[in-house]
Amino acid sequence: MKKINILFAVPVLLFISGCEKDYLERVPTSSVAEHELLSTVVGCQTLLQGIHRSTYTFYGSHDRFGQKSIDLAVDLLGEDFYQTERGYGWFVTWYQYLEHRNINSGNLEYVWSYYYDIVDNANIILVNIDKASDAAIAANVPKVQNIKAQCLTYRAFSFYQLVQLYASRYEPGGANTQLGIPLVLEPTQEGLPRSTVAEVYTRINKDLDDAIALFTSSTTSRLNKSEINLRVAQGIKARVALTTGQWAAAEAMSVAARTGFPLTTNYGSGMNSTNDQEWMWGAVLIDEQQTSYASFFSHIDPYFGGYATLGNHKLASTALYDSLSSTDIRKAQFLTIAGKPRVGKKFTGNGKWTNDYLYMKSGEMYLIQAEAIARQGGRDDEAQTVLYNLIVNRNPAYQKSKLTGEALVQHILMQRRCELWGEGFRFFDLKRLNLDLNRANLGHTESLWNAAGYFPAGDKNFIFLIPKQEIDANPKMVQNPL
Repeated sequence: MKKINILFAVPVLLFISGCEKDYLERVPTSSVAEHELLSTVVGCQTLLQGIHRSTYTFYGSHDRFGQKSIDLAVDLLGEDFYQTERGYGWFVTWYQYLEHRNINSGNLEYVWSYYYDIVDNANIILVNIDKASDAAIAANVPKVQNIKAQCLTYRAFSFYQLVQLYASRYEPGGANTQLGIPLVLEPTQEGLPRSTVAEVYTRINKDLDDAIALFTSSTTSRLNKSEINLRVAQGIKARVALTTGQWAAAEAMSVAARTGFPLTTNYGSGMNSTNDQEWMWGAVLIDEQQTSYASFFSHIDPYFGGYATLGNHKLASTALYDSLSSTDIRKAQFLTIAGKPRVGKKFTGNGKWTNDYLYMKSGEMYLIQAEAIARQGGRDDEAQTVLYNLIVNRNPAYQKSKLTGEALVQHILMQRRCELWGEGFRFFDLKRLNLDLNRANLGHTESLWNAAGYFPAGDKNFIFLIPKQEIDANPKMVQNPL
């Protein structure tokens, strides 16, 4: 496949923040400076920091700012997260199911390239770090293990995101021979064919297992929550197991992943800081790195002074809002603002421009554990208890559920919708659960969604198209159904 620009070196990332990038120009590194960095463990660590930064940098447009811009797009493809007007137009065509079904879309290309950039840069570090001049020094061995573990986790996470977006759903118990995505496992300029969905998930799990083993062996601690550690790798493994119906693995990994991350004591604080004890993984931003209008908080924070305030407030569906008790702190995160009901203030910097980005929290792990237990059957009381331990933190008046069987599963899934609103999960859940998209009678402005009010489960509109640039550059690439 045609290679994407290397963007892992810090100077390169600073350059990208000021200009548009040619996403499909993917070539291995050849600069002397980059080779020098790869020649030492400290240099490889510097390049890894560049990958961290790529998750929140500015990519030349106000709707392209790394992982959280994709999270916003993914939530807008669901039924619980929406805006009532066009505002300045950002993200509207995602909501209308137009962006990801247009092979010429720059944003479609951006999502594909964003994740493959991370894969490419992780691969370059993985291929070179053992060759570093000081890699074998005893004091550096744990650092090498940690760097490799982070790169493997980044690669697995990127493949996981890509296969959910650009392929049809994984069918638990099925052969899953449907086309997935290319598995790029080393720096290359060669066009690669699409592996099957089953093959992609096999690689994802191998990378995560290898990363977990390396993290376990390493004694290196992360500097802050921008870096990936053992708990994050276990959390991604839990997500993957939930998607593939591996309930026992999902349960075990979710319990392990949240170890050391107690539930927050201040849910209504605005979810803006990695200092929150519940946050497992997030981007730590400083003033020099915040991207102002081209940022997550600009598009979701009603008090920021950004695009949300200027007309693109993000609202909750009536189904989600009405399911929440008046004693639930999560319901208090939705207000009537500027005449609009159910406007979310879950994410707010309370007027501040610089805020951290949330990628993973322990509350999600409780939900994975509860669903995984409930789906194994015969353990309803355990699932009820796990769910209770989460929800009572948000709603002191919550009573432990007495639901069982499928009714309990549905209750957990509704709590998942409430808990993870605005965090980038609903579209993935619609797809993994093989549900219809139905926005009718949920408070949306029907004239805004265009023709995207209803799609049946399994519809082709749940699958992103492969960008035209990739199709043109890679003779082995096969397009999804148009």
